[in-house]
Amino acid sequence: MDPSAVWRDKQHKWRIEAYRAPDLRFAIFATNGTTESAPLWLFGMSALARWLMTHAISLDDLESD
Repeated sequence: MDPSAVWRDKQHKWRIEAYRAPDLRFAIFATNGTTESAPLWLFGMSALARWLMTHAISLDDLESD
């Protein structure tokens, strides 16, 4: 399953991949140079919005990858 969109924060600590299958879900990866974590799966826009708020990441901090 390929992501339909991918974003990174400006510090490149996080990578967010969006998937449409059959609902909208997001995989969040913590990145550190060449290594990355297992994905944290979030289901729906409200879950992504809560995650971004708890990590103090605004939409302006995201860049397309």
